[in-house]
Amino acid sequence: MSNRDSANRDSADRVAAESACPGCRAPLVQITINVGAGERTLCSCAKCDRRWWQVDGRMTTLDGVIHDLGEPETPRARHHH
Repeated sequence: MSNRDSANRDSADRVAAESACPGCRAPLVQITINVGAGERTLCSCAKCDRRWWQVDGRMTTLDGVIHDLGEPETPRARHHH
């Protein structure tokens, strides 16, 4: 196996591990929204019903996400049409 194949497999393994429920190891449903302060991701497990929010790969509270929804958009996050 080439180094490139090995790197691709390592990357896929990390994504798979991050996409599994830490409680039951079932696949997660992840929904990412863009708020003024950046992206927020809802992680949900259909098997054990765990749910949590993440910011930059770290867990956060629902209250934190709700607060961030009220933050104004940063100039670099704005999309011009």
